[in-house]
Amino acid sequence: MVFEDYDKGVLCEDLIRRIVDACRERSIPTAVDPKKNNFTHYRGVTLFKPNLSELKAGLKVDIGRTDAQAIARLTEPFRQEHQIEKLLVTLSEAGVYFADGVTAEIIPAHVRNISDVSGAGDTVISVAALCLSLGISTRTLAALSNLAGGLVCEKVGVVPVDKQQLLEEASTLIP
Repeated sequence: MVFEDYDKGVLCEDLIRRIVDACRERSIPTAVDPKKNNFTHYRGVTLFKPNLSELKAGLKVDIGRTDAQAIARLTEPFRQEHQIEKLLVTLSEAGVYFADGVTAEIIPAHVRNISDVSGAGDTVISVAALCLSLGISTRTLAALSNLAGGLVCEKVGVVPVDKQQLLEEASTLIP
C-alpha cells in the first residue's frame, strides 16, 4: 500500500490509521511519501520516505543534507516513537539517507545530467515500495530507489523510469 500524500485533504488521521491497521493485520507493507499536514499521522508504517525539506518541515528542524549522524540523531527518535520500520530520506544531489534500526547511512547520488526533477519523488517511492514488497534489504532498496529517481531526472517532464537502463546501471552498482 502506497500513501502518496499531497496535502489535498483526501487523507486524514483517522483514514490513515484505519488503512495502516488493516494492512498490518494482513501483513501488507505500507510505504509513505508524506507531506507536512499528515507528517506525524503515519504511525506503524513499513517505510516512511520524506525528502529533506519535508523532513525539516515535519520535524520543525534545520539540518544539513550530508551529515548522516545529525540526520540519525533527529530521525531515530521519530522513527522509534512512530513505530516506523524503515526510513528513507531523499537528499537531492547528496543522495539518500536510510535507517532501519540496524543500519543507517547515506548512499551518495550518482552524477547525472539533470534536466527536470519532476516526478523524482514519485519514482523513488514506487521503486522503494516494489523493493519492499519483494523483501529486498533496506540498503538495496535505498540504492535502487535512489538510482531510479536520478534516472528520471535526466528527462524533461514526468516520465517512467526506463526499466532496461535501471537494470543495466543497477547491475554495476549493487552486488
